[in-house]
Formats: sequence, C-alpha cells, structure tokens
Amino acid sequence: MLASFGVPQTVLNSLAVIEGADQPLTPSEISERTLTSSATMTATIDALEGRGWVRRVRNPDDRRSVHVQITDEGQALTDQFLPGIRKLDVAICATLSSTERATMLELLGKILAQLAIVAAEPPIRLEGRRNRPLQRRT
Repeated sequence: MLASFGVPQTVLNSLAVIEGADQPLTPSEISERTLTSSATMTATIDALEGRGWVRRVRNPDDRRSVHVQITDEGQALTDQFLPGIRKLDVAICATLSSTERATMLELLGKILAQLAIVAAEPPIRLEGRRNRPLQRRT
C-alpha cells in the first residue's frame, strides 16, 4: 500500500471501512471496525482528511461528535485499490482449493470475532513465565 499509494495500509483499510459502511460512521465506530486505538484513529482520519479523501461533518444526532464521510476523491481511490487487493487475494490463495478457502475464511471469522470480544474486555496482563528449551553446552 505504501509503495502504491504513499500511505500505510491502516489508512487505506480505514478508508475502505468508511466507503463500505451502509451508514455514516463516527471515528469511534471506525476505530472499532478496524481494531485501532482512538489516538491512532484520530491521526488516521487526519491523514485521510489531509489528502482530501474524507471530510468530517457534524453528527446530527450528537452535537459533540462528528461523522466521517468519503469524498469523491476518496471514492475514486477505493475504486482503484479495492480491485487491486482482490487480485492480491486471488494470487495469494491460488494454491488453495475452494474448500480450503472456505475453511480459512470461517477460521478467520472466528478469530476476528474472538478478537473483538477480547478487545472489549479488560486488558490481559502481558506477564508470565517463559518456557525455553534447554540449551546444550558445548
């Protein structure tokens, strides 16, 4: 993504989420759908807005928040890169049978669903005892 469009993949992923939504999204909704922190999402939306691909508009239901809308330039970009991503997907999965692809998508769906559950819960402390294999001394 960086080589093709000059922005990190996370920026284009957020743009694809905005473009594919069936309703206007708040920054926090985009953050939830992309599993991105709110601070990172603010910077991502700033980058998208700075390139003219999205705009922030007042949320009519909540005067304290905004919706993020895709611009014509952003739509043109997604119309360009989404088919390219599809080509990549096909090339990467070319050696998988249709059954294997279906299984992979099912497993990825389960992983993403569980990731959303874990992300909504209190943080898991990153601590414990590391198990290392015994090293032979020579």
